[in-house]
Amino acid sequence: MTHIRSSVNYFAAHLKGFLRSKAALATMLVAPIACVNDGIEPLDVNGATQVLLTDGPFPYSRVAKVELWIESVSGSIAADTSAAGSFVTLAQPNRRFDVLALQAGATTELGSARLTSGAIKSLRMVIDTDSSRITLKDGRVLTSRSTPGIQWQSSAGRPSLNAFVHEQMLVPDSGAVIVVDFDVGQSFIPVQELNAGSTDSSFIFSPWMRAVDRARTGSITGIVKGPTGQAIADASVRLYMGNVADAENTMSTLGTGKTDATGAFRLSYVTPSSRWAPRVYMVAVDPPGGSSLGRSLTRNVSVQVGQVTTLGTITLR
Repeated sequence: MTHIRSSVNYFAAHLKGFLRSKAALATMLVAPIACVNDGIEPLDVNGATQVLLTDGPFPYSRVAKVELWIESVSGSIAADTSAAGSFVTLAQPNRRFDVLALQAGATTELGSARLTSGAIKSLRMVIDTDSSRITLKDGRVLTSRSTPGIQWQSSAGRPSLNAFVHEQMLVPDSGAVIVVDFDVGQSFIPVQELNAGSTDSSFIFSPWMRAVDRARTGSITGIVKGPTGQAIADASVRLYMGNVADAENTMSTLGTGKTDATGAFRLSYVTPSSRWAPRVYMVAVDPPGGSSLGRSLTRNVSVQVGQVTTLGTITLR
């Protein structure tokens, strides 16, 4: 990692996707840090794992597509991501995916494979940066060779991007779905975040990826409006985790998103808030660029397994 944007962005890149298995356990891991071991032993059963891909909304209105060339996705029952021999290939799509088109819980299948089910404690994805690209709304295509372009930094080539895993995911014989969550909004950093006066349209790649068991997550929804009741489209939404009394810049960012044309947003596949106690979730909403409206911060947001937490109408003034 060469760039840290918040206290949890050890590995700065982010991806959303799904793994479906007959019987398996998966967790979130931050490479190269080992995952939490919650005492669940691997199961002695075989199962087929299906890999789907989804993505959180990209916060930059000038971008039309963000296409990643994904070579493979693999998992391991070992928490140590350096144990290369322990990884089993789950999918080998070897093609581009427009991760910007996968929003608000939408997914696409990456592939499927047979594997020994149990406690998948590590998950990684290999991409080809030379075949990945960003298309701007003005038609320009950004690559590693274009100007402006994408600065892949130490990820240039065919990097193995390790997912951040919060806890192991137990998959029973009846099957389970594991989400690999890639957050475009945190992974591609406009150069203006480093140099506010720059007019360059380039992006810096700082990958952030996590993995969760869909059956052990919930969602957060809301509608953002202005002071006269008008819908606010393209407002930036950020999910924080921290202590309520602390300053906002000390909080961990766990996900990003944006509102649609009706002002609605959905943060999907959120780990239950009880997992972080006494720290809590907070949802920050910022107006789109150029707006004179202020921001809103909703504190003490509770998320439960299998439920949708509705924040109702959030008014920016």
